[in-house]
Amino acid sequence: MRSKPGTFLYFLARKLTKIKVHGQENLIALDVSGPAMIVINHTTVVDVVVTVGTLHKLGYTVDGPCIGSCTHRRHLRPVGTSDMWNFPLARQIVTGSGIIPTDQHDGRSAYRAAITALKNNECVLMYPEGDVKINSEASPRSWRPGTAALAKSFAMPILPIAHHDTRKLGSGSVIRSILQALSRVFHRPTIHMLIGAPVLASEIASLSLQATNDYLEAKLTEAWLQVKAFS
Repeated sequence: MRSKPGTFLYFLARKLTKIKVHGQENLIALDVSGPAMIVINHTTVVDVVVTVGTLHKLGYTVDGPCIGSCTHRRHLRPVGTSDMWNFPLARQIVTGSGIIPTDQHDGRSAYRAAITALKNNECVLMYPEGDVKINSEASPRSWRPGTAALAKSFAMPILPIAHHDTRKLGSGSVIRSILQALSRVFHRPTIHMLIGAPVLASEIASLSLQATNDYLEAKLTEAWLQVKAFS
């Protein structure tokens, strides 16, 4: 499984959850050449199983570069916690993949790496809330500033993706969330995921950085409200 976190999470998602996907037609925005960005709400460490595993199934993978012919629709560059490199199994899976490691307290190096990826016409995947300190509803929370800055740096489609309710899979600390998720193998919860309409570059071109942040936050919250209604 070295360099194949997308493949690993796809198989894990199949074992642990039943995922209902809505709005697949909006993924076409990622199929054009050039930079692109995905923004996803973050409620628990194990929601990555749902989002990244499902995107892999749909042809958008975080696996490392393919050798020879590639059957994926697109390779993604997610910004993920550098803690993944601290655990032997996780390190083996993510090493060589497209994941951009970020420190919870200093995201400058991750921001620079994301800028480079976009300059290279890649698709960056962001969890803009930056942590999983959820509220009682697990609704989208305020964003950290890096995502809006990236959005203003390039003319590109930005695709909001929302899920509800991944807390059924696991919540709390990292260890507790993982143990809860693994216990679901005999009773897989149904989780809904919605791929929202893309935000086009023209929609935010004239907005300030703060207004861009507010606009994108609202679009992700709108997607979350829609997917919540399915649950």
